[in-house]
Amino acid sequence: MSVSTDPARAREHLLLQQQRVARLRGDGPNPFDYDIWAARTEELLTDIYGAESAELARYHDASSVPGRLPGVRGQAGNMTLNIHGQWGILGRLDRAEALLNDLIGTLPG
Repeated sequence: MSVSTDPARAREHLLLQQQRVARLRGDGPNPFDYDIWAARTEELLTDIYGAESAELARYHDASSVPGRLPGVRGQAGNMTLNIHGQWGILGRLDRAEALLNDLIGTLPG
């Protein structure tokens, strides 16, 4: 049974992603580890809710901005993310973690 057809399994996978946030923060966070985590989170949300879902759109709003803000290295979108600031990795993790907590709360445990 896939994650998308079993709410309890979906909750389990989202909980695991939410729990990984603490380790990401503790590792610096490492931009490459963050990219892997973010890609997996997007993959799970797409599988659970669908590619056109409001939940996936909320995740993109919380953690994805094409390119970079002025003054932040990697403005072309092809370099590692900054760690600090509103759109640095820590800010993105804070918003993504809050979203994951909201979504986990809606799924049966």
